[in-house]
Amino acid sequence: MSRMDSERIERDCLIGVVTNDIDLRRYADERWYRIPARAVGRSLKREAIEGSGVLALYQGAGISDGLPGAVELWGEIEGVRLRPRRLIIPDEPRHPAADDDYYLISIGAVERLDSPIISHRPRRITFLRTTRDRLFGASDINDLIVGTPAEERLWRSLREEGMAPERKLYMRVGEMMTEVDFAIFKGDRGLGIVCGEGRTAEPGMPGGIGGWRIIRFSPAELEGRFAACLREIADLVAGMQEE
Repeated sequence: MSRMDSERIERDCLIGVVTNDIDLRRYADERWYRIPARAVGRSLKREAIEGSGVLALYQGAGISDGLPGAVELWGEIEGVRLRPRRLIIPDEPRHPAADDDYYLISIGAVERLDSPIISHRPRRITFLRTTRDRLFGASDINDLIVGTPAEERLWRSLREEGMAPERKLYMRVGEMMTEVDFAIFKGDRGLGIVCGEGRTAEPGMPGGIGGWRIIRFSPAELEGRFAACLREIADLVAGMQEE
């Protein structure tokens, strides 16, 4: 086992997403939240639900009863049950998903964070797993994100170098949206950094797409030649400033 593998963080808090005021009130006042069963196994693992003790909500752009683009409310999870939608929301029997199964998450007392956790850039979030400590200590949505040990080390170093990275953002590549693990912006230009096995053919291979450049590293590269990887990133950021 490598040193990085031994530093894995136990994530015991689930951040869900709410996109309208009706569902936000259901969470805040009725103390429940639902997740489509069809989403489990695709954008969320079942053990992420069963292994979480806390549920907080990221409020999307359509929220008006709270602060959009922020996490404000949280609660302890009291139970998880699988139920068809028509039993969860009986006043919508003709809804197209009425017969679909949902995970119904019951919440204890819903609390408000001392300060909202804000996303300063538009971002698309489905579900996010984090820790209680990060939930209660974060001020920025980036603070909630728990990556691999290699990503955590890179996150710390990029901030220490004053590069102001953003975590887990989507960028457009042609007609597709691609998620990068880190994004660094200078004016209208951006550097996307992708970390992961099988996603790079050569160390630090950049590619230009519009105002973006992409650099890719595997965890083995980040662990074996971390200082060199960091220098490559710094050189690209410096080049963005000069363009």
